[in-house]
Amino acid sequence: EEAQWTIPNLEMWVAPEVADDAMEVARGFFQPLAGTDGTVDAWSNQGGMSEVDDFMGTFQTVVLAIGTAVLAVGAISLVNISMVTVQQRIREIGIRRAFGATSGRVFFSIMMESVVATFAAGVVGVFLAVVIVTRLPVIEMWLQIPVENTPPFPMETAILGIIIATVIGAISGLIPGIVATRIKPIEAMRAA
Repeated sequence: EEAQWTIPNLEMWVAPEVADDAMEVARGFFQPLAGTDGTVDAWSNQGGMSEVDDFMGTFQTVVLAIGTAVLAVGAISLVNISMVTVQQRIREIGIRRAFGATSGRVFFSIMMESVVATFAAGVVGVFLAVVIVTRLPVIEMWLQIPVENTPPFPMETAILGIIIATVIGAISGLIPGIVATRIKPIEAMRAA
């Protein structure tokens, strides 16, 4: 029976700027292990990555456009909900103003409700994204690409997502906060 030989293979993911140095180090380290009869070859597939980079650039642009549209719709909905909340709390705001609450305090309270709500939603959204991307094999089956090692979720992206959600909440709280500061105590009592 003929012996079947397999060629050992090692893949290293390194930054493009150190790829040449990494190949030289790999050759220098593994050639003595292979002995005089063995050969060690090292190469970079960085040249063939241009198509992948083009695809990824297009994919990121499409995802960014869709994400921006979703955030814009969410911000408009949040402004609408906050405006309805201010209208329902007009008597409460009027009473607070009658007892000496400044415009700044009223504005701050309305604004912070929006900021805290969107911060909490951002944390929950990032948590769900991490769980879906790193823990569920459904994604692998859907993409039909075997994934040997699940890459770590980029922490910068998680933090950026929470910051963007909070900023959207702050921007969406501006208009309702300004409307709440213009409520006069007497008009609020009359409207209630």
